[in-house]
Amino acid sequence: MRERKRRAAAPDDPMPPAEFRELASAGGRCAARVTSVAGATAVKGTDKTGRLGVMYVRSILAQAGVVNSEVPGGEDHLAVDIAVVLPMGPITVQVKAGTKKPNRDGSISVPTTKEWREKWAAAKTPVFLVYVRLEKALASEWVDHEQLQTVVHARAHWLKVNDLSVASAKLPAQNRLTAETFDEWAEELNRLFGEVAGA
Repeated sequence: MRERKRRAAAPDDPMPPAEFRELASAGGRCAARVTSVAGATAVKGTDKTGRLGVMYVRSILAQAGVVNSEVPGGEDHLAVDIAVVLPMGPITVQVKAGTKKPNRDGSISVPTTKEWREKWAAAKTPVFLVYVRLEKALASEWVDHEQLQTVVHARAHWLKVNDLSVASAKLPAQNRLTAETFDEWAEELNRLFGEVAGA
C-alpha cells in the first residue's frame, strides 16, 4: 500500500493548510479562525489592538456612508485618529481599544492625559472619544470567519470630550456606536454652529 504524503495546499485549493485554520462545527455552522500567521505578522501587541479599533470605527462609518479619513501615523499630534467629514462640516475622533471591563452601570472608563484634554478643548468643532471594547482577549479570537458571515467580537461606546476636565472619561452604556450615531454627531455640530451664529 502506497504511503500518502501530506501536501501543501496549492493556490487553487479551497482550504488553506490545516496549520493555518482551526475548524469548529457549532449549530451546523463551520467557523475558521486563524491560529498562526507568523510569516505574515508585522504589527504586534498594542499596535495591533489600536489598528483593529480604528478599522472597526471606520467600518461603521462606511456602513453609514460617512466620508472619513485616518490621520497618518506620526501626524496624530492633535490627539485624534479619524477626521469625519459631515455635509455641514468636519468633526474629529480619538479611538482607543482594549479589553477593559465595563463598570457596574455598563459604562466604560477610559483614562486620558492632560495633554489630550488641552488639545480637545482647543478644537472649535466637536471631538469624540470612542472606546472599542474587544470581547475576546486573544487577537486570534477577535474575528471569526464563519461559513456565511464574518463576526467581529467587539462593540464601541463614545463621548464628546471638548469640555472633559477629569482624567478618566466615563463613556455611557447608552452611547453605543452604531450607524445612527453619526446623525447625533451631526446634530451636535449644527447646535454648535447655531450657538456661534447667535453669539
